[in-house]
Amino acid sequence: MTRGTIGRVPADAWVALVLLVACGFLLSDLLATEGSGAYVKTTTLPTALVLVLIILSLVLLGGSLLRPAEQGPPVGQVRAGLLRVVAMLGWTAGFIAALPWFGYLMSSMVFLIGANLLYGNRKPIGMILVAVAVPLGLLLFFEKFMIVLLPSSRLIG
Repeated sequence: MTRGTIGRVPADAWVALVLLVACGFLLSDLLATEGSGAYVKTTTLPTALVLVLIILSLVLLGGSLLRPAEQGPPVGQVRAGLLRVVAMLGWTAGFIAALPWFGYLMSSMVFLIGANLLYGNRKPIGMILVAVAVPLGLLLFFEKFMIVLLPSSRLIG
């Protein structure tokens, strides 16, 4: 077994297969949730997103099966990548826990700066632009167009 494969199948092919199975379950559940008709339903956007994910998974599967076998990265790089993924999961859990206390804007800004640092971005101007523009853009979109209120801060007024 070479690195980057499970058995004789490339690891990214397994990821694509898992995604396809999960999408199958999601799609069947979404299609069974509401009646059919030529109108927009609450399941229209999720169904479209699942269909896009199915298409992308098929592209990933095809690309991974058609690509010639390659040697995977060294074990040290794999461990560092896994550590970064685990750290990001912890950082995301911290973001979720901080939302009710610090609100959406502050929590999102800190989260994005930390995620940038965790994945190696060291350009302060770019990090600050992303940390300000993305949360503000999403806040405007959700609160003005979708009429969904995002969490406000308990600690800061």
